[in-house]
Amino acid sequence: REDIRINQIINRTYSKPDKYFTLVNNLLYAVGRDNRHRIMIPDIMKHQLTKETHIYLGHVGTFKVYNALKHNHQFKNMYAVVKKVTRSCDLCQKSKINTQITRGPTITSIPSEPRNLISLDLMGPLPRGQLNMKYILALIDIFSKHVKLYALRRATTNIILKKVLGDYLPKFGPIQRILTDNGTQFNNSRWKEQLEQNGIKAIFTTTYHPESNPVERTNREIGRMLRAYCHHQHTNWVKWLETIEYWLNHTTHHSTGLTPHQILTGKMIKLPIDKLIKLPDKEEHEDKEYLIQLARKNLLCNADKRNRIKDKGKKFPIYSANQQILVKEHRPSSAMDGEIHKFFLLYRGPFTIKEVLPNNTVIIKEENHRKNVYNMKNIKLYVPPDPGEQEEQEKQQN
Repeated sequence: REDIRINQIINRTYSKPDKYFTLVNNLLYAVGRDNRHRIMIPDIMKHQLTKETHIYLGHVGTFKVYNALKHNHQFKNMYAVVKKVTRSCDLCQKSKINTQITRGPTITSIPSEPRNLISLDLMGPLPRGQLNMKYILALIDIFSKHVKLYALRRATTNIILKKVLGDYLPKFGPIQRILTDNGTQFNNSRWKEQLEQNGIKAIFTTTYHPESNPVERTNREIGRMLRAYCHHQHTNWVKWLETIEYWLNHTTHHSTGLTPHQILTGKMIKLPIDKLIKLPDKEEHEDKEYLIQLARKNLLCNADKRNRIKDKGKKFPIYSANQQILVKEHRPSSAMDGEIHKFFLLYRGPFTIKEVLPNNTVIIKEENHRKNVYNMKNIKLYVPPDPGEQEEQEKQQN
């Protein structure tokens, strides 16, 4: 009786029969074209009814809740109300797979010259190979694409530092920055201090976003080559590392249009047949500065082309400070605790964005009051409860 619209229809029905509405046991029903009676739900109850139906049916989506309600019920803006209630369900937002694009526009950072940025990563543990080796340490110069591979018995901070500072630097010269993931071997004070003492800045990829480390793509190519040559005997991988390194450094990289060896030395690869035949042209070293300029031009051009193709027709989310978001969960299974990864909620939160950074990342403050950086691929916008639902609850309490 508190609903003005329903009250008006009831009064009109009392005074004059209406083919579209009827009263049965003092309840108002709408009569459809199919002659089906649908009970009229007051505005004060529509959000609560929708929420209860959504929960009763197992947190299904808008389409299923709407079709369940419209069969026997009617209220104003039914589909819009159902959509708002289901979209703002806290449990659904955290448990359902997000089918929308979550990443930001593709951004490619191109160093200005060789040895400006070295990307480092570990592969392993692998089958124990020659000399009990179990890991591959891969370093790639992001500009020239030059690759250096080391076989390691153990992957500790000290062992990796020994390879970088004791072998890589003396062979290839000083470097400015090293990019790694957030593994325990790298995200520690000793790693940062030792690099800093050698004039190298340690930088890190964002959490749970390995794509931001370019060495991951090189790792896939290394894996392809190892499959091709070690599929019969997996422990032979150590013997092939030097050869794989040679192949990677002496073949033309699609993004630079040059070989890594050519960019660093100015020399082209000599095939076996070239050693047998004396070519009429005199062997000359190409100007390294010219090759660096050419590589830079090709890198920028190809990166722009790739990014345009990758982003064509895509609609990316836009975030701003003070927005509420959910963060993707990455909890592992635990046989001891009787827990499986598939049964955990997919997201946690909500959290508030403190700052949006230009490299498709955001800074948020979590429960521990620590500020953490996340790539946009690992977050999604949080939809707070529908205000209409809160108003209903307040009116019902009053």
